[in-house]
Parts: sequence; structure tokens; C-alpha cells
Amino acid sequence: MTHHNILIADDDKGLIRLLRTVLQPLGVQIRETYDAVSALTLIHGAPPSLVILDVNMPSGNGLSACEMLATDTWLSRVPVIILTGDSSDTTLLRCQKMNAYYVHKGSDAVHEVKRLVCRLLSITEETAPAQEIFVG
Repeated sequence: MTHHNILIADDDKGLIRLLRTVLQPLGVQIRETYDAVSALTLIHGAPPSLVILDVNMPSGNGLSACEMLATDTWLSRVPVIILTGDSSDTTLLRCQKMNAYYVHKGSDAVHEVKRLVCRLLSITEETAPAQEIFVG
């Protein structure tokens, strides 16, 4: 089995715990941080298999971090999921320009992220136990 690691950068610690609960059974390792600057430092120190970024965080925002990754020859290959409550046309357009995957923070967001992670990292969901997760 290939070992994948995912970096999640979001200032919502509860959401990170929820994502960890849903994603770890897939056999991935999770690293977490709570701001954009720390995310970039961690990514440059040890590039992950995939990055999940919130847009509005302390010390910069996820879209700016994603733009920095997109301009780096090596790091531009790392898939990025933008997980945010910001559904403005500007955010959607920036995600599209950077080939980032946009997921709106809504009732199905965690499951949508899981589906994307499985697809992007070629992980079969059936290998993980079924889970019922309720987002309130």
C-alpha cells in the first residue's frame, strides 16, 4: 500500500478533527495546521500527497497559499482542495485558474472531500469501514 500524507490547514479545529476521523481509515497520514503561513512552511519542508486549505485563516489565506504552490515547478503537482464557506465568483474563478478543487463548507462537505481524496490519491473507499458522520 502506498503511504499518502495529507496536510489540512484550517482554523476550525473541530472540522480538522472531523476530517481526520473520516480520512484516517483510508490509510492516510494527516498533518494539520491552523494558518496559511504555517501551511506553506510545512509544505516546503515535506511536500504532502495532497493539501486541503481553508480560504479565510489567520496569517494569510488559503487561496494565496495555493497560488504560491501553483507557481512552484515541483509543488504545483500537489493536488489542492479548497474547503471554504466562501462561494464568491472571485473564489471560484481563482480555484479554477489554479486547478484547485473547490468544496463548499456545507452539510455534505466532509463526504465530498473524502470522495475527492479517494479519487485524487487513487484510494478505494471500500477498503475503509463505513461511517456515518453528521455535520451540524
